[in-house]
Amino acid sequence: MASQRDKSLPRSRNRLCWVLVTALIGLVLLFDLLSVYARAFMGAPVVQGSVISIGMAVALLIILVILAVALYYVLSVNAAELEMQEARDND
Repeated sequence: MASQRDKSLPRSRNRLCWVLVTALIGLVLLFDLLSVYARAFMGAPVVQGSVISIGMAVALLIILVILAVALYYVLSVNAAELEMQEARDND
């Protein structure tokens, strides 16, 4: 028989997933808006004489943020699953 903790895990995991997905979509949409409405800013070089634009640097930063969020999600879900499994083993 499933305990209350077993039932609450999928809900909390789903909530975390939607919060993270919403934040990442907002981040990507912000990047898109900057690319459209702030072309001069996004196309400017990071430092004088550089071939790397601010837009490229921001895109790389967004990729790193997405990877960090994915890592955080996997680690938090695995920790919750492990905690639930240990509680089940102790019962």
